[in-house]
Amino acid sequence: MLLMMIPAGLWLPEGGRAIKNAEWATPVLVGMMMGISGFTLDTGKLRRQAASLGAISMVLFSTYCVAPAVAYGLALWLQPADQPHFLPAVMIMAAQASSLASALALTVLSRGNQELALIFTLLSSSLTVVLTPLVLQLSIGASVEIPLGQMIFKMLLVVVMPVALGQALRRFLWAKAKPLLKGIRLVPQLIILVFVYSGFSVATGQINGNADIVLRIIALSALLHTILLAWNFGVSILLRMDSSTGTALVFCGSQKTLPNGIYLWQNFFGDNPIGALPLALYHLIQLIADTLLVPFLERRNQAETDDQFRIQ
Repeated sequence: MLLMMIPAGLWLPEGGRAIKNAEWATPVLVGMMMGISGFTLDTGKLRRQAASLGAISMVLFSTYCVAPAVAYGLALWLQPADQPHFLPAVMIMAAQASSLASALALTVLSRGNQELALIFTLLSSSLTVVLTPLVLQLSIGASVEIPLGQMIFKMLLVVVMPVALGQALRRFLWAKAKPLLKGIRLVPQLIILVFVYSGFSVATGQINGNADIVLRIIALSALLHTILLAWNFGVSILLRMDSSTGTALVFCGSQKTLPNGIYLWQNFFGDNPIGALPLALYHLIQLIADTLLVPFLERRNQAETDDQFRIQ
């Protein structure tokens, strides 16, 4: 469905442009997605993993330092000479938090440390309120005027508060909602499809007759994700983390969330016609690449579990 949104956005762009132009649509959709994520997250088993300060520090370092630094270098290298929007568009994507849904889901599929992955994603998403605007200010603040205080306040309202509200409602409504969970969990996926469609719809004018920009963004996204995967895997080995912790680090430290990036683009970088392309294409690439990694990491985690069982 993600792949289908690309031609839909290019051939039928009116709907996507209407979504962008409706100032209420994106904040409401992002808030809904964050609220549902907060409602469906089980945070009851986190206490014993909260002491893993080394792993937590590394995933935050990868998300907010390594990823923006590498993306900035790649953007300068791949940026077309006549395209001033390229670097800001890339940095909007690179400054985002880890994915709240897919990183956790892939960690679970790989038999990784899902409690630690949950801590990673929750911390990353909470700190995005301050760290994402800060990264954008440091990387492109010289060329783009960013209202830092306003950005932080709006992200607090749209990202953090809905997650907190979702967690609060979980206490009272979880038992009643269990029969409806399949439908509830489908809503965030549908919202992501809407965002990808809207992003490609708005970028239609830049893409038509200029495939070079899309190819450059695809190359940059693939290189960035590969570098982040290798970095996090290497760090997990260097620091002698167990494989389940390493799995959580690999996924959470290399993925980027889409909804918050779309919200920032529409509210603060609306004049950038290609601002959604790196967000959408990186999201697509990370899902494909990381899904292919699941069997390898699952075998690695299972082998370590079997070894521990034999020792016991």
